[in-house]
Amino acid sequence: MTSPILYFLVGLTACFIGTIPFGPINLAVVKTTVDHDRKRGIEMALAASIVEIFEAFVAISFGMLIGNYLQSNLIIKFSLALVFIALAIYVFTRKSKASFDNHVEEKTSFFRRGLLVAALNPQAIPFWIFALATISQYFAFQYAGITLFSFLLGVFAGKFMALYGFVVASSYLKSHLQESGQLVNRLLAAVLLFIGLTQAWNAMRILLA
Repeated sequence: MTSPILYFLVGLTACFIGTIPFGPINLAVVKTTVDHDRKRGIEMALAASIVEIFEAFVAISFGMLIGNYLQSNLIIKFSLALVFIALAIYVFTRKSKASFDNHVEEKTSFFRRGLLVAALNPQAIPFWIFALATISQYFAFQYAGITLFSFLLGVFAGKFMALYGFVVASSYLKSHLQESGQLVNRLLAAVLLFIGLTQAWNAMRILLA
């Protein structure tokens, strides 16, 4: 029987590597840390890590069935395209409002915001389908019971470690607050716009096929 520790380490490594490239989640964590503080960035990182467990579990449970449905459903694709394009416009046009005043607290829940951004990420389940297929080339894993729990725990740990790294790195940007806030806004808007246009293009290809 394969050791649960191996499942944990594989889940951690796969998720950590998958989180490093710039995407809507890690850029949202960076933006939150720069505009507000480390605590709120960690809240978003924690929320995104919890959602990642669910997305990995869905990929394990339903595999290509879910992947094919997401790839072929035009309503989902067009809806995601509109959402991400709208978010890109909002982020690009919104001015950064950094706050160092501990007496001023926003009513917005950054944990809930993190849940929303992570849940809307259209790349997550397809990524896990690809990752699981790659893992199967090296390990004959059986995801059940303690091994499934260990793997998902590794997924959570890998996601949180990577995002926490972005939180720590973002703290440095606060020494150049004005410039860094605008830079992060533009990067995040560009990533959101790219995802939205990609979803729209894929939907149009299916519609015209």
